Amino acid sequence: MHAIFLSLCCLLLSCSSAIALPANAPTGIVPQNSWIIQPARQQILLTGFTRARAALDIIPEVSGRCLSVAADTGEAIAADGIFAVIDSTLIQLDLKSNRVKREQLKRTLRFQSRQVKRFQQLHTSKSSSQAQLDEQELQRDQSRLKLEQLQVEAEHLQELLARHTVRAPAGWRIIERNVEPGQWVATGKVLARAGDYQTLMIPLAVTQAELHSLQQNPKIPIFLPAHALKGRAVLDTVSPGFDPVSRKIKVELLLDQATYNTLPLKQGGLRVEISIQVPDPMHGFLIPAEAVEQRYEEHWLTRPDLSRVRVIVLGPAPRTKDGPELLRVTSPDIRAGESFI
Repeated sequence: MHAIFLSLCCLLLSCSSAIALPANAPTGIVPQNSWIIQPARQQILLTGFTRARAALDIIPEVSGRCLSVAADTGEAIAADGIFAVIDSTLIQLDLKSNRVKREQLKRTLRFQSRQVKRFQQLHTSKSSSQAQLDEQELQRDQSRLKLEQLQVEAEHLQELLARHTVRAPAGWRIIERNVEPGQWVATGKVLARAGDYQTLMIPLAVTQAELHSLQQNPKIPIFLPAHALKGRAVLDTVSPGFDPVSRKIKVELLLDQATYNTLPLKQGGLRVEISIQVPDPMHGFLIPAEAVEQRYEEHWLTRPDLSRVRVIVLGPAPRTKDGPELLRVTSPDIRAGESFI
């Protein structure tokens, strides 16, 4: 009996020491079998389609018959930027007439300048009156003003001639063409529509949380299912506006040059998938499944000091490779950074 009593005393002493050990552990030291909880994140898939970075209508500023069209639908504008040429015969005739008039007036002006010098000499020698000298100077000055007027008219005609060549940004591609050679075109009529497909944009409408996630990554991973191609994009523009109906913000992603160069078709309408992570909408935390204890249909976590916290299990979390099975839990009594056994 004495031996049995000694054995029970030793057993009680060892049990009491095992229970007291976590409570007497030094402050700030996390036991090896504990888990520091972190906020759960939800992975979502954004979908968008590529488009031209910019587009514009090609509109003539003059009327006339179209002589030639340099680019068809789908083709790129050449380096000289010429899209179409409108007949400029009448303008060229006006320019020729202007040159003849200016040449005639230059000769008249040279003669009048010599006449003024003669009358100045005669006036000095008292051989002519001041009125005669003033008349010669007036004729000379009027010719100079008329020559300046013809020069302005020539510049106007040159500008008008230049506008008979309809231009568009070099390298842009024709989206739609509405003119044929020989067709009469009117001022303001849309001849074609061109787009800048030298870079590709991806317009999206995102929530504030999704926008924040996109802003955290300078090189956003993307996937193009049509070509089974992985690439990257950058956040290019963020609209300051807000859609009150969808409660979303309009943003635009820009494909980086390396991804753009690998595309077999550099055009709009390519489906793009963007996988991002956003905070858990239920404000959940990640905890290993083995750390959650279930008692009477309630779930509990245990702190290193052996105090318990009741939690609500939201469901399983995506399991990482070689990682433990995780659950999403929530409770008003837990915070990120806390550790649980």
